[in-house]
Amino acid sequence: MKKLLFGSLILTSFQLALASQHELKAARADLASPTVKDIKSQVSFTEIDEGIKVIASVSGLKPGAVHGFHVHEKGECKGPDFKSAGEHFNPTKHSHNSPAALEAHKGDLGNLVANDKGVAKTEVIIKKDKDVNLSSFVGKALILHDGPDDYSSQPSGNSGNRIACGIIKANKS
Repeated sequence: MKKLLFGSLILTSFQLALASQHELKAARADLASPTVKDIKSQVSFTEIDEGIKVIASVSGLKPGAVHGFHVHEKGECKGPDFKSAGEHFNPTKHSHNSPAALEAHKGDLGNLVANDKGVAKTEVIIKKDKDVNLSSFVGKALILHDGPDDYSSQPSGNSGNRIACGIIKANKS
């Protein structure tokens, strides 16, 4: 078992190194939840001139519900609380904020607002940074919270419990 785990860690490190050596252009994450049974998601991350474009579509949510949506620092989704994902991804050491703010966590993606059919869609641009690119997000966890992000409470927006999680993976070319 230890050899399998060690081999798996080496393979993951090798894959991340390859992803950063080659110009990675796209990644994706699929959310899973122990409490939101019908959740389905399509979340893409694409490198563009302005930074990283995140396009998300999540269904199976309570109609009208508002959910904080963040990239977290660790690539672990151990349920049911997903605390294993750590805190928000914040390599620039900024305060928590709206993704539209000049300075925010790189993992601050704002809120997902479900329509009357329980579907939430958003498009966010993570601003370009000389030290952060798409490869920086690969292997991190994407988290959906049960409440709205207030964009001001530190360190994470007071979004409540973590209800869904997915690992960001490089798209296969």
